[in-house]
Amino acid sequence: MLSPVNRYLVVEILTEEKKDSGVLIPEDYKVNNSAFSAVKLLAKNSNSKLEDVFVGQNLVVPSHMIEEIALFGETHHVVLENNVVGYFDN
Repeated sequence: MLSPVNRYLVVEILTEEKKDSGVLIPEDYKVNNSAFSAVKLLAKNSNSKLEDVFVGQNLVVPSHMIEEIALFGETHHVVLENNVVGYFDN
Protein backbone atom coordinates (compact mmCIF):
# COMPACT_ATOMS: atom_id res chain seq x y z
CA MET A 1 0.00 0.00 0.00
CA LEU A 2 1.24 3.43 -0.90
CA SER A 3 1.72 5.66 2.17
CA PRO A 4 0.81 9.26 1.26
CA VAL A 5 2.73 12.37 2.38
CA ASN A 6 2.52 16.11 1.60
CA ARG A 7 -1.27 16.33 2.00
CA TYR A 8 -2.01 13.52 -0.48
CA LEU A 9 -4.79 10.99 -0.03
CA VAL A 10 -4.81 7.51 -1.55
CA VAL A 11 -8.25 6.79 -2.98
CA GLU A 12 -10.19 4.17 -4.91
CA ILE A 13 -12.41 5.51 -7.68
CA LEU A 14 -16.00 4.35 -7.22
CA THR A 15 -17.79 3.45 -10.43
CA GLU A 16 -21.47 3.17 -11.13
CA GLU A 17 -22.88 -0.10 -12.39
CA LYS A 18 -23.81 0.29 -16.04
CA LYS A 19 -26.25 -1.77 -18.09
CA ASP A 20 -24.88 -3.93 -20.88
CA SER A 21 -25.52 -2.01 -24.10
CA GLY A 22 -24.42 -4.82 -26.39
CA VAL A 23 -21.55 -2.71 -27.72
CA LEU A 24 -18.08 -4.17 -27.26
CA ILE A 25 -15.46 -1.79 -25.87
CA PRO A 26 -11.98 -2.47 -24.47
CA GLU A 27 -11.87 -3.31 -20.74
CA ASP A 28 -9.46 -0.46 -19.99
CA TYR A 29 -11.62 2.16 -21.75
CA LYS A 30 -12.65 4.84 -19.25
CA VAL A 31 -15.45 7.33 -19.67
CA ASN A 32 -16.05 10.00 -17.08
CA ASN A 33 -18.13 12.88 -18.34
CA SER A 34 -18.81 14.16 -14.85
CA ALA A 35 -16.89 17.08 -13.38
CA PHE A 36 -16.83 15.25 -10.04
CA SER A 37 -16.07 11.69 -8.94
CA ALA A 38 -16.95 9.67 -5.89
CA VAL A 39 -13.92 8.01 -4.32
CA LYS A 40 -13.29 5.84 -1.28
CA LEU A 41 -10.51 6.98 1.05
CA LEU A 42 -7.90 4.22 1.43
CA ALA A 43 -5.14 6.15 3.27
CA LYS A 44 -4.40 9.68 4.39
CA ASN A 45 -1.14 11.26 5.47
CA SER A 46 -0.29 11.50 9.16
CA ASN A 47 -0.49 15.33 9.10
CA SER A 48 -3.87 15.49 7.39
CA LYS A 49 -6.07 18.47 8.19
CA LEU A 50 -9.18 16.43 7.35
CA GLU A 51 -10.03 15.56 10.95
CA ASP A 52 -13.68 14.63 10.25
CA VAL A 53 -12.77 12.27 7.41
CA PHE A 54 -11.77 8.67 8.08
CA VAL A 55 -10.35 5.79 6.05
CA GLY A 56 -13.19 3.96 4.30
CA GLN A 57 -15.33 7.06 3.88
CA ASN A 58 -16.67 8.12 0.47
CA LEU A 59 -15.50 11.51 -0.75
CA VAL A 60 -16.35 13.81 -3.66
CA VAL A 61 -13.43 15.27 -5.65
CA PRO A 62 -13.02 17.00 -9.03
CA SER A 63 -12.46 14.24 -11.59
CA HIS A 64 -9.55 16.00 -13.27
CA MET A 65 -7.62 16.25 -9.98
CA ILE A 66 -7.30 12.48 -9.50
CA GLU A 67 -3.76 11.40 -10.33
CA GLU A 68 -2.78 7.84 -11.29
CA ILE A 69 0.52 6.34 -10.14
CA ALA A 70 1.61 3.06 -11.74
CA LEU A 71 4.75 1.59 -10.17
CA PHE A 72 6.05 -1.93 -9.52
CA GLY A 73 3.04 -3.57 -11.11
CA GLU A 74 0.51 -1.71 -8.94
CA THR A 75 -1.72 1.24 -9.76
CA HIS A 76 -2.72 3.79 -7.13
CA HIS A 77 -4.92 6.88 -7.34
CA VAL A 78 -4.13 9.97 -5.29
CA VAL A 79 -5.66 13.39 -4.79
CA LEU A 80 -4.58 16.36 -2.70
CA GLU A 81 -6.71 16.77 0.42
CA ASN A 82 -7.54 20.41 -0.42
CA ASN A 83 -9.41 19.09 -3.51
CA VAL A 84 -11.96 17.24 -1.39
CA VAL A 85 -15.30 18.94 -1.99
CA GLY A 86 -17.29 16.91 0.52
CA TYR A 87 -17.96 13.51 1.98
CA PHE A 88 -20.83 11.10 2.57
CA ASP A 89 -21.70 9.75 5.99
CA ASN A 90 -21.46 5.96 5.70
